[in-house]
Parts: sequence; C-alpha cells; structure tokens
Amino acid sequence: MTIRTLRALALSGAVLSVGLMAATSVQAQEKLSIATAGTTGVFYAYGGAVANIVSKYVPEISMVAESTGGTVENIKMLSKAQADLATVSADVAHEAYIDYANSRHFRGKKVEMYGLFNMYQQPHHIVTLQGGRVNDINDIRSRRVVVGAPGSGTEVKTRMMLESLGITYRDFRPEFLTFTEGVEALQDGTVEAVFLGVNYPAPAIMSLAMTNPVSLLSLTDAQIGAVQQKYPFLNKAVIPADTYKGVSEDTQTVSVQTLVVSSSTLSEEAAYQIVKAVFEHKDELENINHAFRQTTLESAADTFLPLHPGAARYYREVGVLD
Repeated sequence: MTIRTLRALALSGAVLSVGLMAATSVQAQEKLSIATAGTTGVFYAYGGAVANIVSKYVPEISMVAESTGGTVENIKMLSKAQADLATVSADVAHEAYIDYANSRHFRGKKVEMYGLFNMYQQPHHIVTLQGGRVNDINDIRSRRVVVGAPGSGTEVKTRMMLESLGITYRDFRPEFLTFTEGVEALQDGTVEAVFLGVNYPAPAIMSLAMTNPVSLLSLTDAQIGAVQQKYPFLNKAVIPADTYKGVSEDTQTVSVQTLVVSSSTLSEEAAYQIVKAVFEHKDELENINHAFRQTTLESAADTFLPLHPGAARYYREVGVLD
C-alpha cells in the first residue's frame, strides 16, 4: 500500500469521524415543546419568545411553541406527554394540582407538574361596544356573551367570577369562542360582550378599538371582594386609562398570576438551562414582548407548585433561594 493511499485512508477516516461526531451532536439535541394559547394572545407570543431564546442560547435544546386552546388544554397535554412545558394561569394550575378532587376539567386526577417561573399578572377584560346595552356586569343577563374558548383559562376565570357574583351560565347565552372569534363576533354585533383573560395591551382589543369605540366594564370594590372571598388567588387589578383607544378611565377588575410549568419528566439539566437562558437574556426578551417586563427574578420562584429541581438550582445560584 502506497503512502498516498495511506494518507487518503487517514483523511477519509478523519472526515468520517468528524461526520459521526456531528451526527451524534445533532441526535443528542433535546427537542422540546411549550404549549401556549391562540395566536393572537400574549401566551403564544410569550411562549414563542421563550422557545426562540432557549433554542438560540442553549445548543443542547431545540424548542418550539405550539398554539393551543389555552391553560386547561395545556395542562392536559402535559399529563399526556404531548408537551414538555406550558404557559398556564394559576387558577387552573391550582385546580389541577391542589383542588383536583373537585375539578370539572381533570376528573379528580392530580396532574403532576413543576413550576419553572412566574410570568405576569393576567387581568380579566370585559369588553363591550360603546352605546350598547351592556354597561354593568349584571347587564349580561339574557344577552349573548363570549366567555372564552373551550379549555381556556379565560373560560375558567369567567365562570369563577360570575358565579361569585350570583350569575350562572343559565342567566345568559354563553358563546365559547377564541379571542379572535370573540372580538369579531362583537364587531359584527352577534354578541354584546366578550371576556378575555389576557395581559394588556391585548392585540385583539387594540385592533378592535381602532375601528369601533370600545368600553371596558369595571368591577366595584364590593364585587371584587365577593370574588376574592371565594377565590383568594384572584387579585384586584387595574387596567390603566388610555391603554386602549377611547377608554379614558382606569378599569378595575380581577387578575390571576401566570407561570411557565413543566411536566414531571423534564430533566433537571434542561430545566436549569431553560430558566438560566430566560433570566440571563431578559433584556432581549423584553424587546420581543412587553410582558417580560413583569417577569422578575425576585418573584420568579413564588408559586404554590413545587419548583423544578433544575429551576431551584438556578435560583440558589443567583441568591433568590437559600
């Protein structure tokens, strides 16, 4: 065998070795999904931003955001191993993890999951058109009203809030529609009010307000007190004046904490890297979506859910946890 042949074999062996290493590296990359909500909601934009940042800065992980029906569906997806992470609201998470014995959605079965970090407060918008017949929460009786999409946190909070105020779905005609569908129905005049559990400013409401004069219904202190007496995890919140075109006064409502959770099977290292990527690149995330301004390291770990061991490891490193 000639020296030239030996060199050629050595070179081809080196190329093959590099190729195998590259293939092994690609195969080793963990592919994860984060369940969010409808494409016009903040959950989808927020989850998409998290997926992009993690995929960009954690070479071992490739993450994608999935559009879903919202929190209830997301938690069910976690329980069936159809998603690895999810954006959820605390009320539904509480139902799935703490109050599951009385749950309509989870049929008495506890959903095992971990908290990764808190996102932001999610105020409940009650949107109508100016000049309409609904000017107070009690005016929805006998009207056709959008309560949220099936399987969404919005629908859960709507039912909780109304029942606390002595209003049930038998008292009006509920429509189970997404944010986009609900706003379109309000614009078309086929419904008279829309409930949306979403951080402000909500793109769907902003778009509607550009073409139709809108109103937001306020709750009184007494009404908020009645809601909190039954559901203490629903907090008093204010949507500031001029958040939406034509709404010149503050709107008082209730809100719920939102958070990113994971399945119980997500590895400690993956959870650690995900949380680290989010908080080490939060400036970049804030430029992508305003909601990240409300995601703070100081409040990230404050949740009734058990923290994922990987998330807890990061919080101990940065001094958030002892």
